[in-house]
Amino acid sequence: MKNIEKYRNAFMNVLDLEEDDVHEDLALGVTREWDSIGHMTLISEMEDVFDVSIDSEWITEFDSYTSGIEILKRLGVNFD
Repeated sequence: MKNIEKYRNAFMNVLDLEEDDVHEDLALGVTREWDSIGHMTLISEMEDVFDVSIDSEWITEFDSYTSGIEILKRLGVNFD
């Protein structure tokens, strides 16, 4: 499975979203399911799935679908 698929699946699993609901416009606080609890669960899932550690500064930066990809890229995850 490609990393982008793992990434999308993490959103679907943690936030209980349908595949069509996972898109680049997803954002913390805008999507009902992505509240503060969902955010921390999502961060934990990303750390587990990609075997990375997201520090507290980056946790606050991870506030949208696209920003999450950029943070994971900084941690060495390849999305090509």
